[in-house]
Amino acid sequence: MTTLETKGHDAGLDANDMFVVLTLGGQVHSWMGGGHQGPGTFKLAGGWTAKVTKIGDLRYRAQILGNDGAVYGTLEANQHDAGLDANGVDIVLSSGGVISAHQ
Repeated sequence: MTTLETKGHDAGLDANDMFVVLTLGGQVHSWMGGGHQGPGTFKLAGGWTAKVTKIGDLRYRAQILGNDGAVYGTLEANQHDAGLDANGVDIVLSSGGVISAHQ
């Protein structure tokens, strides 16, 4: 059993290729599959691009880039998965470096 809790920001979870985002507003979104194993640069739903880098043991960072290449957000998974809602596109980064998004 797993609990997601928002502590000042959206939360996310990778549950064996089922991804879940809980927003600050209390909305829950989930989807299956579509994960990319980082490090690397990956195209995501909604026109976003993610640049995933390994920054330590069970620590990955994803910079969320727009069409113009500017960084619009950053996810950091530090031994726990992370997630966010990016203008209607849900994104999860796992502590194992898997990133997935759904619109």
